[in-house]
Amino acid sequence: MDEKKFIEAALFISGKELSISDFCKLTGIAAPGHVKSLVDELKTDYDNAGSSLEILQVGEKYVMRVRDAYLEKVKTFAQEAELSHGGLRSLSYIAAHDGILKSEMSRKIGPMIYDEVRELVEKGFISAKAEGRSSRLFLTEKFHAYFNK
Repeated sequence: MDEKKFIEAALFISGKELSISDFCKLTGIAAPGHVKSLVDELKTDYDNAGSSLEILQVGEKYVMRVRDAYLEKVKTFAQEAELSHGGLRSLSYIAAHDGILKSEMSRKIGPMIYDEVRELVEKGFISAKAEGRSSRLFLTEKFHAYFNK
């Protein structure tokens, strides 16, 4: 297989900055200098092709993105992440402790969970049933359908 194509696919699908070390693990190539040359070649390929996508080096990492000239017209098509990073973290905790009290979760993780729990309830991944001065948190059918595909 062509290692450069694996690097391209990883940059495209990740949507985040990736390091030479990440690409070494992906390709199985132990020589960081060789992997860096492959990434630089790929970057040049995109520049020479006049693509609407570009590969940028940000510090020691690389990212693929839409070039500024095209961004304004196409940004309305960008999908928002269904769950924030914090929401996903809280959801994983609730999944491991289905039926946990929100107050207990706040003591274990911190007060930031209140906004995250609100997000999860609004998006239908959990339900909250009042119990005393707190709420008991349960996974919903949407959670099971979404994560058991």
